[in-house]
Amino acid sequence: MSYRRAYQRARFAPLVIMLLSVGCMEYEVMTNLNPDGSGMRSEKLVLENSEDEDLALTPDAFRGLMHVREVDGFRHSERPSDSGTRVHQFTRETAIRNWDAWRSLSGRIQIAAAADTRARYRAGVSDYADVRFENSLQVNRRQGADSRTVEYRERFYWSNLAGVLIEYEVQRFRQFVEKRYPRLRPESRGELIGLAMGALWATAEDGRWDMGDSQRSEAYAPLVEHLTDRALRLVRDRYPQAGRELFAAEFRRMLVELEEDEDFEDFLESRLPGAVLAGNTQLVMRLKLPGRVLESNAHDSDGDTLVWEFSPWDAVLVPVELFARSRLND
Repeated sequence: MSYRRAYQRARFAPLVIMLLSVGCMEYEVMTNLNPDGSGMRSEKLVLENSEDEDLALTPDAFRGLMHVREVDGFRHSERPSDSGTRVHQFTRETAIRNWDAWRSLSGRIQIAAAADTRARYRAGVSDYADVRFENSLQVNRRQGADSRTVEYRERFYWSNLAGVLIEYEVQRFRQFVEKRYPRLRPESRGELIGLAMGALWATAEDGRWDMGDSQRSEAYAPLVEHLTDRALRLVRDRYPQAGRELFAAEFRRMLVELEEDEDFEDFLESRLPGAVLAGNTQLVMRLKLPGRVLESNAHDSDGDTLVWEFSPWDAVLVPVELFARSRLND
C-alpha cells in the first residue's frame, strides 16, 4: 500500500492542549531463544516529537492505540533530543520459561485502528472497533533421526482494514450515484455499486495499490475506460444524455487519486487514527535462535541475529510471515 505519504501529512484535529505531535516511529523487537526453550522478548518503541508533522494525539490516546500503556506492561521515559524536541521511549520485557509459553506472546504486538471503540462506527457491515494490527507467534521443536531443530514462525496481519477502506469508498460511490442519478432503477443501482466494489477489490489484490502515482495512472487508464463504458450502459435507459466525464472522474478518484483525496484523509484521521500511526511505524524484528540457522526468510543478519524490517501497512492485504529454522547443537 502507498497511503503512508498521506498519513505523514495527516491533519488530525486535537481536542485538548496536551498533545504528542507524532512523527515517524521505530518499533524494535528483540527475541532471544535458548536451547532449553526459555528466552526473552524485549520491545522498544521510540517516538520523536516533530514540529514538521501535523498528526497530534493526546498521550492517553496514543498509548491506547499503540497498546503501550502501563496495563500492557510498558514503561515510558522521555528525554530531549539534539534538535530540541522530545524523544519518547516505551519499553517492555517478557521472560519466557519454556517451549509452550512462547504462544502467550501472540496478540501482544497490537495497534488498534479506531480511537473510540465505544462509538461503534461502521462502514457497511464492518465495525471500526474490530480493525486492528496484531501478531501471532509459534515456536516448535522437532526431533529428527539424528538431530533436533527449532522452528520460529511469526505472522503479522490486519483484521479487516482493507474491507473497511473499500466499504467506505463503496459508500461514497453509492452516494455519488444516488445524488447524480436519483431515478435509476434499483437493480441498475445495485449493479453499479457491485461494479465499483469489484474494481476496488481487484485492484487491491493485484498489487496496484503499491504502484507510484504516474505508474498507477497509466496502468488504470484502460480499467477506468472499461468501468465508465459499463456504467453508462446501466444509466442511459433512464438518463440517455449521461456523459462520460462524471463516471470517469469518479472512477479515477477511487482508483488513481485516492492519496490526494482530502475526504479520504479526513476519514482516516477522524475514524482510524491508529491506521495513520501504523503507516508512520517501522517494525524491526530481531531474532537469535539457538544452534546453527538452516533457513530463514530474514531480510538481513547482524552476526548471529536475524533481522526483518517492514511497515504494518505491508500486511493490509496479505499477512507478513517471518520464518526461521535452526539445528540445535548436540
